[in-house]
Amino acid sequence: MMTRSVKFIFILTFLALSAFYLYVLYLAKHPDVSMAYRMYYLEKKTHIWNRNQTLAYIPGTLMDLTNERERCSYLSREGWDIPEKDGSGSLFDGKGGLYFTLHREPGALKFEGTLTTKTANTELSVSVGDLWSQKVKFDKAGPQTFELTLPAGLFIADPADPNYVSLQSNHSIMFKTFKLSRAG
Repeated sequence: MMTRSVKFIFILTFLALSAFYLYVLYLAKHPDVSMAYRMYYLEKKTHIWNRNQTLAYIPGTLMDLTNERERCSYLSREGWDIPEKDGSGSLFDGKGGLYFTLHREPGALKFEGTLTTKTANTELSVSVGDLWSQKVKFDKAGPQTFELTLPAGLFIADPADPNYVSLQSNHSIMFKTFKLSRAG
């Protein structure tokens, strides 16, 4: 038969462990991690882990997709391969895109890129949610460039909420660079 003090200690231990495990469950549900960590490890949206733990993009900065060692951390997990060792770029196939944050509203942007199409009549669809979309058609295979103007108001300036530019292609494309810069 248990004494009152043993019962009290048993109940107190049970309550303490219950509180501890409820706290652990709360932390698992609401982790206090950087957005880059959340996007890569928890939501599995980005392709490359950014060791600087940020997805901040400064308009005008070149996104280099040819460097195997300094991989572009803005790429979505879907659609992209890692850069080729020969420096020819990162292979894109099907659907994918770019995740990034901005520190202030940029206004209208120019979205440009360099790439190599594997086949003729390759179409690239670029969209930002349901707000804007445009197609670019590459009539011949080989090295190409594109330049699109994205209207103001498409992106938000919130370091805790990423912007997403969706890309879709009917054939494989080897991307070398991207750049978003102020239009005009």
